[in-house]
Amino acid sequence: MADKILFLSLYEPSKTGEHIGGPVILANDILKVTDPGLNVDLLVYEKDKIMYDLPEHIKFVSWSKLASRTKKRNFLSMLPKNLYHNVPCYTINVQEYDKIIYYPYFAALFNLKNCNAQIYTIGMDSGPMIYLRGFVRHKNLITRAFCLYGFMQALSIDRKAAEVSEKVFTVGKADAEFYRSVYLVNAKYIPHPITPLIDNIYPIEWKRGEKLRLCFPGGLTRYYASGLMDNLINLFIKKAEKLKNKIQISFLGRIRYKQLKHRMEKLSSLGVAIEYTEFAENFEEYLSKQHVILLPLVNGGGTKNKTLSSLGMGLDMIGTSIAMENVYGVKKEHVAETAEEFIKLIDLRISQHRLFGLETEEIQKLKAYHSVNKWRKYFWNEIQ
Repeated sequence: MADKILFLSLYEPSKTGEHIGGPVILANDILKVTDPGLNVDLLVYEKDKIMYDLPEHIKFVSWSKLASRTKKRNFLSMLPKNLYHNVPCYTINVQEYDKIIYYPYFAALFNLKNCNAQIYTIGMDSGPMIYLRGFVRHKNLITRAFCLYGFMQALSIDRKAAEVSEKVFTVGKADAEFYRSVYLVNAKYIPHPITPLIDNIYPIEWKRGEKLRLCFPGGLTRYYASGLMDNLINLFIKKAEKLKNKIQISFLGRIRYKQLKHRMEKLSSLGVAIEYTEFAENFEEYLSKQHVILLPLVNGGGTKNKTLSSLGMGLDMIGTSIAMENVYGVKKEHVAETAEEFIKLIDLRISQHRLFGLETEEIQKLKAYHSVNKWRKYFWNEIQ
C-alpha cells in the first residue's frame, strides 16, 4: 500500500493567483503533477472548504477535522510586522500519515500531534535571504531595523523547518545553497514552473508610429523597489519633453507609497500618458497588451511568475538581476541595475524600433527548463 501523504499548506491552491499571486500558483502547479498512484491529502490553513478543483486522486481534508487551537497568541506574535501570526497556536493530529509536506517553511510552526512521519519542506524564496538583502541594500535606518527584525524571525522559522525535514526543496539556486551551508540540510533546487495560462496568448505588435507601451506589473512597494523606482521615474521626468510622444506607461496595482505617487503625478502633468489598473482579472491577457515589462526591483526573491509569463509569451522586458533570478534564457538586453541603464535600454528600443522578446526556439527552451513536470520527476518521485 502506498504511503499516506499530507500536503500541509498555508495557501489555498489556485491556477490564476487571485490577489495573492506566486505561492498559490506554485501550490497548484505542484499538486497537479502528482502521480495518480500516490495517496495524497491536502490540508489548508484555517480552510474547511476550498474553491479550487483538485485532481481526482487528491483528497481535501477540512481544517477543523485535523487541527485544533491549543495555544493563545503570545506577546511577540502580536507585534507589528510579525511573521508568525496564529500559526503556532494550532496543533494538528497527523497520526495516520507516513509523510508530511510543509508548504512553505512557515508550516513548520504548526504543532504536530502523534507524528511518526517523514517531513519534507517546499520553499518559495528564502525569508532570511530576502531580509538580509534588504538590510544590505536599504539606507533608511528604520527600514534596516525592520529588515534585521524580519531576518531574525525568518531565520528561526526556517531553522525549525530545516531541523525536522528529510529534505528541503527550493525554487532558487541561492536559496538551496543557503540551506545547505547555514543549516547543513539536504536541499534541492527545482526550477519554478511556467504557467500554462500563457499558452495561445501572444503579445501585441509594436507598430510604426505607435508609442512604446512600458508596463510596471505590480509588486513595487517601497521595500521592494524604493530607490531604483524613484530614480527611474525622476529620469522619466527629466526626459519627459523628449519621451512624451514616444512612450506610454501602464501601472498595475496600487501605488504603495506617497513619494512615488507624487512623482507619477508630476510625470503625468508633463504630458507622459499613464494608465492605471488596480487589478487585472486576466493577468496574462493584461501583460500581452504591453510592449516592454519593467521590473526595477532592489530587493526580494524575484517576481518569477511575472518574469516567466512575460518571457514565455515572447514579451520584451527589462529588469534587475534580482527580478530575473533563476530564469532561463535571459539576455543582456533584458537586464539593468540602475535607472540610467533602464533608460539606456529603453532608448535602444526606441532608436531601433525593436523589441527583444525571445524567439520561438528560445521560448521552447525556456518552457522545457521551467516545465512543471520537473516537479513530478525531482519532487514527487523522490519522496515516494
